[in-house]
Amino acid sequence: MHILITGGTRGIGFGMTNEFLKKGHNVSFTGTKLESIKKATSALEGHFMGIVCDVRSKEQIISAKNQAIDKFGDIDIWINNAGVDQDRLDVSDLSESEIKRVIDINVNGMILGTSVALTQMKKQGYGHIYNMEGLGSNNMAIPKTLIYGSSKHLLTYFSKGCNKELKEYPLIFVGTLSPGMVFTDLLNHNLGDDGTKIAKILGNEVEEVTPYLVKKMLKGKKRIVWLTNFKVMGKFMFSFLKK
Repeated sequence: MHILITGGTRGIGFGMTNEFLKKGHNVSFTGTKLESIKKATSALEGHFMGIVCDVRSKEQIISAKNQAIDKFGDIDIWINNAGVDQDRLDVSDLSESEIKRVIDINVNGMILGTSVALTQMKKQGYGHIYNMEGLGSNNMAIPKTLIYGSSKHLLTYFSKGCNKELKEYPLIFVGTLSPGMVFTDLLNHNLGDDGTKIAKILGNEVEEVTPYLVKKMLKGKKRIVWLTNFKVMGKFMFSFLKK
């Protein structure tokens, strides 16, 4: 299979890139800078290609797609993983540039990526797209995270809605990945005392979560959730027992 992952140079994106390669698949991944691409490629083995791409630009996404297809052929799985967190501030204290930064990458980038991927997959007649959920996808609203949470809430709605437009394409769908709390730069960014306490209970390493996500994607599951309610209860119960 050929997999394309946006934001594949670090965190969950890099973890998924590595897992797909371990299973012998061809992987194209993007990063925003050549330096991050070089750093990621030095730690990978297999058939892969790193591409510099800013997901805020449809032109750059199309260019990345074309480069990937020229290298490995049609794309079986496209993962819109690129995303950023917000400054931990009330909405009234956020700058216009900060609000636009989060929305441009998390929302516009994801929608543009989905649009480009769907155009290609309709030509192929098959393919799966996955968008990365996060805080806000489950309707939970937490102060000082509202722009980020709103972007992920929209992502879930958008992904479900896309499938309404794909009734004529039974071999194509837009799915979602819900990795839970994973210890990445994005999670660790301004967690705060309360967030740190919860993360110690519910958090997981990238190496724990990505094999599960990759396994389910390869099986064609549409909605993939790592941190299920059953796992949450188990982790809290275990934490109480340790106390």
